Amino acid sequence: MTDPTSNALSASPPGCAAVQADAVLAVVVTYHPPPELADHLRAIRGQVGALVVVDNGSPDWQLTEALCAEIGASFIRNLRNEGIARALNQGVEQAQAGGYGWLAMFDQDSSLPDGTIVALVALAARHPQAERVGIVATSFRDRHLGRTYHDPANTLVDGPDWREVRTLITSGSLVRVDTFTRMGGFDERLFIDFVDHEHCLRLRRAGWLLLQSKSIFLDHAIGKLSSHRFLGRTVHCSNHSPARRYYITRNQLEYYRRCLFHEPYLAFWGFSNLVMRSVLVVLYEEHRPAKARAILRGLWHFAIRRFGAL
Repeated sequence: MTDPTSNALSASPPGCAAVQADAVLAVVVTYHPPPELADHLRAIRGQVGALVVVDNGSPDWQLTEALCAEIGASFIRNLRNEGIARALNQGVEQAQAGGYGWLAMFDQDSSLPDGTIVALVALAARHPQAERVGIVATSFRDRHLGRTYHDPANTLVDGPDWREVRTLITSGSLVRVDTFTRMGGFDERLFIDFVDHEHCLRLRRAGWLLLQSKSIFLDHAIGKLSSHRFLGRTVHCSNHSPARRYYITRNQLEYYRRCLFHEPYLAFWGFSNLVMRSVLVVLYEEHRPAKARAILRGLWHFAIRRFGAL
């Protein structure tokens, strides 16, 4: 159940949609937001045509609503945690209703550098197959490790200042709005984790290109990384909660199941990676018994095809 505000959303004139940041609506999903939220939202609001914040059942939602009113953003309150997929789809609905060309998606802790949106829209426009670009996104700098990261195996085509990739995470991505009309929105059965990867998989299979900038970076953190020595090499654990470990296990298995017949190498690599990551969780992270039970529960629910919220 939602309680949307009455803030009106409107897009820029049709002739500007392909080149101006005014044709971009940004969505940020909040859930127990951090103290820095105000700075993050102001940075985003200043670069887009409109901003909608979807709160997923936070107890202090009134503070976020007041902040949105202050900076000229729309606010949608979900009375309970509806999951990241549902919240993003609420952003999709706003973008479609307002006639926007792009939907920009950011985590509540995303700190957006000046000029990012304009640069991403321009990058998509100058791609040799601009009409096929379904997503254009930043690269990432790990907030904990202080270094950039990119998996070379994720690259399909290496361009001059961009790369076409297999998959992209939600934060820092701009999705062409008309792809949702053709392909549908985010899979709400997944709730959280691998929602973005599953969406990317469907887009690629339909012929859309996923574009990542080589020079535009967004600071990002995956959990709370800790370093450990395992078989003579340094490995990192994300230290997600038991609930997140459940969703990661269940949804990663489902995602790679969907890859199995089209990209078997990717599927087998993914299954192996999940096994290894699960071993590291049980060996090194805190609350190991609870996380081990969560992993087994995720495996069981995948096997019996139980999806949705835990």
